Amino acid sequence: MLKIYQIYLFLFYVLLTVGTSCQSEPATTNRAFGENTAVPISEDSDYPELQESWGFINTDGELVIEGKFDETRGFSEGLALVRNGDKWGYIDKNGDIVIAPKFKSAWSFAGGTARVMDFSDHLGLIDQKGNYVLPSEYTEIKSYAEGLIAVKKDSLFGYLDQDGKTVIPPTFIRAWNFREGLAKVALDEKITMIDKTGKPVFKATYQRIGSFAEGLAKAKWENKFGYLNKNGNTIIKNQFDNAGDFNQGIAVVGIGEQYGLIDQSGKFVVKPQYQTIFYAGNNRWVIVEDAKFGLINQNGEIVTDPVYQQIYTFVEGRAIYQRDDLWGYLNLNGQEITPPQYGLAWSFQSGLARVGFRRGIGFIDTTGNPVILPDFSDVRDFQEGLATVRL
Repeated sequence: MLKIYQIYLFLFYVLLTVGTSCQSEPATTNRAFGENTAVPISEDSDYPELQESWGFINTDGELVIEGKFDETRGFSEGLALVRNGDKWGYIDKNGDIVIAPKFKSAWSFAGGTARVMDFSDHLGLIDQKGNYVLPSEYTEIKSYAEGLIAVKKDSLFGYLDQDGKTVIPPTFIRAWNFREGLAKVALDEKITMIDKTGKPVFKATYQRIGSFAEGLAKAKWENKFGYLNKNGNTIIKNQFDNAGDFNQGIAVVGIGEQYGLIDQSGKFVVKPQYQTIFYAGNNRWVIVEDAKFGLINQNGEIVTDPVYQQIYTFVEGRAIYQRDDLWGYLNLNGQEITPPQYGLAWSFQSGLARVGFRRGIGFIDTTGNPVILPDFSDVRDFQEGLATVRL
């Protein structure tokens, strides 16, 4: 079916061919752009009354959950968020309501639990049957990491264990998830690291500090960045104007306006020479030189010359690129799987990627062959074998 929405999308596509806009952006996670894990928080009257509804299709493009919901999100751990009116709940892959819509806002399930917000704007944590694991009484809840979760009640953060018992009392004005046995916290406007008993592992004397990654954390003191170990000892002296986390034993650092790569001894693998570098996954790094994007490996060897208008991170072994104001996909060897031919492009999910054809949005497989042609007014990425569509 060719709806008014698709005619509008075609006009939008034409405009894109003379612009440089993209529907994807680099991320450290493998979730595609546009697939929020949380629903928008809105007042009771903020949702418009639309004639269209949302359902789900399978990888053959067949409608398997009829369009009976006002809004939907993708599946996670077997359940998907759905909205009826101004309330959110969860369905299973048969389309049956598992947790009745009753929340003002909600998040996708992760690790068997999901955050939810009631209409008094308090947050809690529920299990897959809708039972509260943590009561709806918090102003902020992080996610479980290494067996602990940071929660904020009133104005301070503390940490709870998986039974909901307080392990670290609420004493911090900010708190982050545990990573490699330590968590970053802010106390009296100063940031430090604590262990799982809540004990600071070194003095809070740094202007900035990152989370630990591969045993090291970036930190800033005396207006320069260096790296610390888990005892707070300086492993790489503060000599950089900017710094990133370690990935596969390599970290991005900046001196002045130029960026390069160092190993964990602080030795340059790639001397500062690029406008930008960021980790693209699979031991590939995106470089920017003279406003053009390319790829290098962990040894600094060129995989793809910097000839593109944009390259994004690899997801399922494929990266989106832009050339001649259109979009295509690269494999890990830097080869073009597809020519630049799409007006819109999203990352691969479940072996399929959304792209903007001239008639609307459909899907291609990992070889670039169209497998689901535009047939709906709007579609989202496949998650756990199903994609949400607007009818």
